[in-house]
Amino acid sequence: MDNRLFEVLYRVGVSLASEKDVDRVLERIVDEAISLAGCDGGTIYIIKGDKLHFKILKNNVLKQKFYTDEILDLFPLKEFQISDNSISGHVAKTRELLHLPDGETARKMGFTFDAVVLQGVDYIVESTLTIPLITGNNELVGVLQLVNARENGKITPFKDETIQIMKFFASQAAVALQNAKLLEEVKKIQLYAIYTLSSAAEFKDKVTGDHIKRISKVSYIIAKTLNQSREFCELILYASPMHDIGKVAIPDHILNKPDRLSASEWETMKKHVIYGSQIIGDSEFPLFQMAKRIALYHHERFDGNGYPFGLKGEEIPIEARIVQVADVFDALVSVRPYKIPWSFQDASDYIRDMKGEQFDPDVADAFLQRIELIAKLYHQNVE
Repeated sequence: MDNRLFEVLYRVGVSLASEKDVDRVLERIVDEAISLAGCDGGTIYIIKGDKLHFKILKNNVLKQKFYTDEILDLFPLKEFQISDNSISGHVAKTRELLHLPDGETARKMGFTFDAVVLQGVDYIVESTLTIPLITGNNELVGVLQLVNARENGKITPFKDETIQIMKFFASQAAVALQNAKLLEEVKKIQLYAIYTLSSAAEFKDKVTGDHIKRISKVSYIIAKTLNQSREFCELILYASPMHDIGKVAIPDHILNKPDRLSASEWETMKKHVIYGSQIIGDSEFPLFQMAKRIALYHHERFDGNGYPFGLKGEEIPIEARIVQVADVFDALVSVRPYKIPWSFQDASDYIRDMKGEQFDPDVADAFLQRIELIAKLYHQNVE
């Protein structure tokens, strides 16, 4: 390989290593592979147990036909057994690269391109290069399949030089995918730990752990709808479960009182936001910095009539404005010692009616815009 190709592979390796989200790593692998191999398209499968899961499919020819990258749904099969019944399954089983330069070679080896032919859209696969993604510790993490190499616009077999390049690329892709998957596992463990610790306050308040999970997911949905950054959305997913952690410091007879709180009891209850911020404390980590802001400010109101400081409008951090909507809605539709649950529709109407007063109008609108998705989260029907 000449120096230019080494430079390209180095750039690709750095690019893949910098990406931490699994789905984005998968997309990047397919994009870079298509570019390096000079082919029509590529597909990536990931290993789950004894099955291959169809994750990413990109094809420049089909993109032009359908004017979109969203072509995965054209294939009804989303997972299949690792076996010799398919080209990708065979490669996963043998852990060996397989180049099929044409349909005749495929048939002689007992394969067919029928599984990767799109009927009715005038697209035929004529050559494939299928590569196992194996890490340095010999773990198979996926399979990459490329289709229809081209030269001067004509479909050709994949060149020997291309095959060697893709072998190097596959090793980089495997490491990047493994690292992203490990990071994803760490995040899942972290979120589980946050849910577990945050449940201490909810348990004391006789609220199920599902409450904090719903707050977390709805807050994430709202943030995404508001076009917040990917980093912000991920932080609010992890930080929002800690919004009521200060309730561990509130006496049980106040938390679980079935009647309206007295004035002095209400003043005690309101202190849970101060306690929460103190429990989370000062931290160098953005996650806990956001969690502290949410805990302290999620009972402020957009019109300035909230607590503990009476902040108004954009003086209230956006993450607290988001969690407030998610938290109030969930409280309304949930059973509490002092109230029966509201209907899903009545609670949605309340969010709408309180725009500009209790709630940031943009945040409330984002919530209402995704009400059908949120209804699925709550297993509700929307009229």
